[in-house]
Amino acid sequence: MTAEPTALDSELISLQDLLSLQNGPIEFPGNGAYLVKLSSLPLSDLLAAPTVLSTQSHTLTSSLTALTHASYPTLLSLHKSSTASLDSLSSLDFSLNTLLNSALPALDDAAHVFHEKSGPSVIEERQKTRVVLEQQDKLRDLLDIPVLIDTCVRNGLYAEALTLAAHASTVLKTLSTVQSKEAVNVSSSLQLAQSLQAEVTSSLHSMRLLLLTTLFEPSRKLPALWKAVQFLRRMQAMSEDELALTFASARIDCLRSALQNVERDSGVSATASCDVNDTITGTTSEERESELDRQGEDIARFLKKYIDVWREGAYDITIQYTTIFLERSHHLTSTAPSSASLPAPLNLVIKQTLVPTLLSLLLPSLRIHLRCAYPHLAPLAAQLAYCSSAMARIGMDFRALLSPLITQAVIDGFTRDIQIGAEREWNTLLSKHVSSKSRSTAPSAWLISPAHPIPPISSLFIPPSTLAHVPPQILSSFPPLAISLNTYLRALNRLRSLAPMNALNGIIFALESDLSQAGKSLFAYAKGCEDGDQRELEVLGSMGTAYTRIMVPFLKRAVIEGVFGIPYDEPLWRNQEGIREMDGSPRSKEASALDTVLRSWESWLEDRA
Repeated sequence: MTAEPTALDSELISLQDLLSLQNGPIEFPGNGAYLVKLSSLPLSDLLAAPTVLSTQSHTLTSSLTALTHASYPTLLSLHKSSTASLDSLSSLDFSLNTLLNSALPALDDAAHVFHEKSGPSVIEERQKTRVVLEQQDKLRDLLDIPVLIDTCVRNGLYAEALTLAAHASTVLKTLSTVQSKEAVNVSSSLQLAQSLQAEVTSSLHSMRLLLLTTLFEPSRKLPALWKAVQFLRRMQAMSEDELALTFASARIDCLRSALQNVERDSGVSATASCDVNDTITGTTSEERESELDRQGEDIARFLKKYIDVWREGAYDITIQYTTIFLERSHHLTSTAPSSASLPAPLNLVIKQTLVPTLLSLLLPSLRIHLRCAYPHLAPLAAQLAYCSSAMARIGMDFRALLSPLITQAVIDGFTRDIQIGAEREWNTLLSKHVSSKSRSTAPSAWLISPAHPIPPISSLFIPPSTLAHVPPQILSSFPPLAISLNTYLRALNRLRSLAPMNALNGIIFALESDLSQAGKSLFAYAKGCEDGDQRELEVLGSMGTAYTRIMVPFLKRAVIEGVFGIPYDEPLWRNQEGIREMDGSPRSKEASALDTVLRSWESWLEDRA
C-alpha cells in the first residue's frame, strides 16, 4: 500500500498540482469533468474560482477538525478493532498452516488404519441401516399398529381394531417367512415379530374384556348386546354354547342386581320370612286390622315394583337371547346340508336353564310376600295376570304356577285376619271371665245382654228368607257372639276383594278351625257351669243354640254364597269324595273338628231340654 501524496496535506493546492494529480498515484474521478467545466466558464468565474475553492477548503478543514474532536473515541475503537482483526487473521493463518501440514496427514493415516481393521463390520452395519431406512415407513406403520388398536378399542371402534389386528398378523407372518428364507438375522426378526404379536394379543384381550363387560351392564339394550356378541364371535373368544351361557348368566345377574336394588330401596328382603303377626301392636281388632292393612300396602307396593322390574328384565332377556342366538341357530340349521353334523340345538339352553332361572327370581319372592300383602292382592293378581300373559307370548307361560300362590296367599291372609280378629277377641273375653284357679264369671253376667230377655231356644234359628250378607239380629242379644261375628264379617269383607274359587276349601277349613276352637272353649265353660242355677243354665243353652244353629250356619253361608256366589245347598263345597284340598289330597269323610264340637253341643242341649 502506498502513502497518500503530500500535495493533499497542504492547505492550499494549486490548479496545476490538481491537474498533475489526474494521472498520478491517486486518481480523482471528478477532475476531468471539473476541467471540462472550467473551460466553459467565463473569465469572471475563473477569476473567482480560487477564492471559492479556498473558502470551501477552509470549511472542510474546520468540519474535519470538529469531527475529529467530537468522535475520537469511535476512531480509537475502530483502530483497536482493526488491530485485533489483523491479529486474528494472523492466528487463523497459522492454524490453517498447522492443519494442512500436521493434522490432516495424521487423520489420513488413522482413517487408513480404521478402514483396514473395521471396514467389513461397518459396511455390514451400513447395509443393515440402509435396509432399515428403505423399510422405515413399513416398520413405523407396523410398530404403530398396537397403539392404533388400543385407541380403536378405547373409542369403541371394534371393527377397525379387528381389521388392524388381522393386517398385523398377516404382515408379521409374511415378515417371518421372508426373513427365514433370506436367513438374515432370523432370531432378531422373530423376536420383533413375537413382541409385536404379544402387544396385539394384549390389546385384543382388553377388547374381549370390554365386550364381556358390556354384557354385564344393565342399561344395555338389544343393539349394543347384539354388536358385542357379534364381535366376540368374530374374535372366536369362546364357543357358541359358552357364549350363549355367558350371555344368559350376565343378563340374569343384571336382573338380579335390579331386583336387589328394589328390595334395598323398599327395605324388604326377598328371602326373609314375612310374619307380621308378631309386629301387630293394636289393642282392638280394628286397630290391628288397620295396622295390618298399612303393612300389607307397603308389601304390595314393593311387590308391584318388583314384578314390573322382573317382567321388563325377563322379557328383555328372553327377546335378546332369542334374537341373538336362537334365530341365528335356526338360520344355520336351515341353510346347512341335511347330511351335515350339527351341534345340539341351542334352544335347549333357554328351555332347560334360562326359564327356570328367571322364574326362580320371581316365584320364591311371591310365595313369601304375597300372603303379607293381603288384603291388597287384587291389583297384584291383575298385574301378575298381565305379566304372565306378556311372557306367554314369548314362550314362557307360567300362569299355572301363579294360581296356587295367589290362592294360598288369600287363605293365609284370611286365616291371619281371623287370628288377629275373632280368635284374639274371643281369647280376650275368655281370659276376663273364665278362670281355672278361681270361680269363673256367671254366664248371665257376660254371655247375654242385660237389656234383652233370655230368648227361648225354639226361636233361635235362621229364617229361610234371610240374605247371606245380612247378619241375624238375634245375635245382638249375645255380646260375645256379636263381637266375634263383627270380626268375622270384617274378615269376609276384606276377602271379597279377591276370592279365587279354588280357595273355597281352604277358607272353609280356616273358618271351621277357628269356630271349632271358640265352640270348644265355650263348651268347656258350659261344662264347668253345670252346677249353676236354672237361669244360668238357660243362658248357657241359649248361647250354645245361637252358636250352633245361627252363627256357624250363617258364617258358612256368608262365605259360600255371599263371597263365592255358590248356592249354599250345592255340594261343590261339601266334604264329598273327589273334592281335594289345596295340597292335592282328598278331603277326609270323617267329621271335622267343628262337626265334633257341634255334635257335643247338640248332645248337651238335648240333655238340658
